[in-house]
Amino acid sequence: MVADRPRYFSRCAAFALTFATVLVIAGCSDDDEEPKGYTSDPKTLTIVAGSEQQAVLETIVKPWCESKKYTCRFTLKGSVDQARALASGSQDYDAYWFASSVFSQLGDKSGVLQDVKPMFLTPIVYAGWRSEMDKLGLVGNADVQIGGILEAVESGRTKVWVTNPTQSNSGATVLFGFMNFFAGNGPGQALTQQQLDSPAVQDGVTRLIQAMDSTPPSTGTLMNECLAHQDRCRTMFTYEDLVIEKNQELVRSGREPLYAVYPKGSLAISDAPLGFFPHGNSSDGPKRQIFQELQSYLVRDADASAKLLKLGRRPATSIGLTLDNPDLSVFNPQWGIQANLREQGIVYPSAAVIQLALDRYQTRYRKPVDAFYCLDGSGSMGDNNGWDGIKDAAHQIFDQDQAAVNYLLTHPKDKTTVAIFNSDLTAGSPWTVEGDNAGQLHGLTERIVGYSPAGGTNMYACLERAATALRGTPLKGLIIVMSDGKSETGGRNSAVNAVKSLGIPIVAIAFGEDADPDQLREVANATGGSFFQQNDLVAALRQAAGYK
Repeated sequence: MVADRPRYFSRCAAFALTFATVLVIAGCSDDDEEPKGYTSDPKTLTIVAGSEQQAVLETIVKPWCESKKYTCRFTLKGSVDQARALASGSQDYDAYWFASSVFSQLGDKSGVLQDVKPMFLTPIVYAGWRSEMDKLGLVGNADVQIGGILEAVESGRTKVWVTNPTQSNSGATVLFGFMNFFAGNGPGQALTQQQLDSPAVQDGVTRLIQAMDSTPPSTGTLMNECLAHQDRCRTMFTYEDLVIEKNQELVRSGREPLYAVYPKGSLAISDAPLGFFPHGNSSDGPKRQIFQELQSYLVRDADASAKLLKLGRRPATSIGLTLDNPDLSVFNPQWGIQANLREQGIVYPSAAVIQLALDRYQTRYRKPVDAFYCLDGSGSMGDNNGWDGIKDAAHQIFDQDQAAVNYLLTHPKDKTTVAIFNSDLTAGSPWTVEGDNAGQLHGLTERIVGYSPAGGTNMYACLERAATALRGTPLKGLIIVMSDGKSETGGRNSAVNAVKSLGIPIVAIAFGEDADPDQLREVANATGGSFFQQNDLVAALRQAAGYK
């Protein structure tokens, strides 16, 4: 998940429902002044956290800050953006709260974070609709080995989703759990580079990843889209606490619940590490005190522990993953949840091995993708600075030095096509690059940078061309379309029918207030794709590229 430029509302109200969110609590005012990131105010704590922590922030941390008269600011960012910010030495935050140690290791290679401690635990599970898991023979079996899960995944009898491991902690933890299994490691033995290089690991992981039907870029997106499209998403790898959280919602609405099983023998656990980022000024002392008070509250306070358990988070101080007197309405055995899970989690490898494994996911393990970008080049994109965002995004996606930083490297067998549209296709586009030649991919960036927005808006002309280009492709297809306006409707029916017949998803991005979300949502829904409204095009196009 990637960051957005958040919006703010008076009276500390609310959340910008995009890819990063800022919540400010305590010390609120009636004006609309936007918080400015880090402040040296010794009673203000600014925390950047993974989206997985949102419920904890809202229901546990927020009331604690209010009761202490502290001003607490929370920004929700995805794993990659947190790691990037930390690695770059960003001074915007007092503390980093990752979902797991995987991306915190990548971001903190220089060891800047201090007082890093796990706040709670949640294992990764293989879950699916109860009827589907029953069909797979997994319901009622409390001892499902990871090999049995692998057999179900590779059998072709179900549709399986997992997040992109290079963009999301949950996908990364799944990846390392299976890598440990393919390497023959026990839970206490970390994967080595020699094992990573072995045919057993390389072949096993490639088979596993290529058996996945969808790889959304964030856990929140996976959960929301899977629950919204039960026909397309039958099983998934996700966090135990999110299965609990979503099942509570599903049961309340009278829907079928999810059922979870645990990959015994190679169980990956998310440990929610929270670390302090010192700024080297006089505010560090009082801020660290607030930080340590918060850590102590989350880990040791009985009230906080009870609230965490209600959310399905297991205490970091428990013996293994066992719970005393568990609430079975939360840790519900009817959902496959095992309150007393006697299983040791895997040990994550070194940062160097993590980095290499994620690089190889991009260029070896994943399915090659035939991606077609439809970019709105109408005149309004010049008026609202939207084309500047497109140019910046092109550098981050197509220029391979920047793509490496974003974990979006091009696969040697990828095919990448870029088309610019106004009232029709324009500027001599589309342009196509086959493979990962860095010079040719940079050429796409140069084409985009050299274009000047002009003319009207007809995205359907571009979608018709995309359908023609992708028909019969042997690769995993993906269409990414963005627009800032209301499209002309000439050719609409033909284009929608053409892309729908492909069976290839469209990721549709609405930019700015004048974009027509209904038109973009229609083409996304018709193809089993995704729609989002986003005012930061760099973030939006990185998010879309993360579907590879």
